[in-house]
Amino acid sequence: MKNTRKKGNIFASKTVKIKMKNLLILSLALLSLASCKSKKSAESAENLPKDIALKPENNLSQQNDRDELSKKIKEITLIIAAEPCIDPTEWKFTAIGAKPCGGPSSYIAYPAKLESEILPKIQNFTAMQSAFNKKYNLMSDCAMVMPPSGIKCENGKTVLLTENNGATEAQ
Repeated sequence: MKNTRKKGNIFASKTVKIKMKNLLILSLALLSLASCKSKKSAESAENLPKDIALKPENNLSQQNDRDELSKKIKEITLIIAAEPCIDPTEWKFTAIGAKPCGGPSSYIAYPAKLESEILPKIQNFTAMQSAFNKKYNLMSDCAMVMPPSGIKCENGKTVLLTENNGATEAQ
C-alpha cells in the first residue's frame, strides 16, 4: 500500500507565508500606535478631572445656598417659637426638610391656628432642601425618619413624642 497523501503546508508557497507575516506585524504596529495616541489625549490637562478645591465658585455657591436654607428654617422656627405651647391639642406636626435619599429629614410641631401661614413656608423649605441635595449630589444615611406619635407641652414648648422612648426634641 502506497501512501498517496502529500505532505505539505497550509500555505501554497513561501511568498504567501511572508505576506501573512508582514500583514500581522503591520496590524500589531497600527494597533499599538492607536492605543498610544488615545492615552496621550486622555492625559492632557483639559481632559483630567478638576480638583474640587480649585473651584471656589462652586463652594461659594453651595455656601450661599446653605445660608439661604438656614434663613428659611430660622424664619419658620421664629414664627413657631412666638406661640407658647399650653394645650397640645392646639398643635399639629408635619414633615420638614428632605434627605438626599428621599423622605423627610425631621418633623416639626406648629400651632394649628397658624397652619395656613406656616405650611407653605415648610413646603417651600422642603422643596429648596431637596433641590439643594440634588444640585450638589449629597448623600445621607438613608435611615427612615418615623413620624411622631403625638405632641406634649413642657414649659411652654412642644415636645414630639415617639412610640419607642416617649419624647424626641423640644421645638
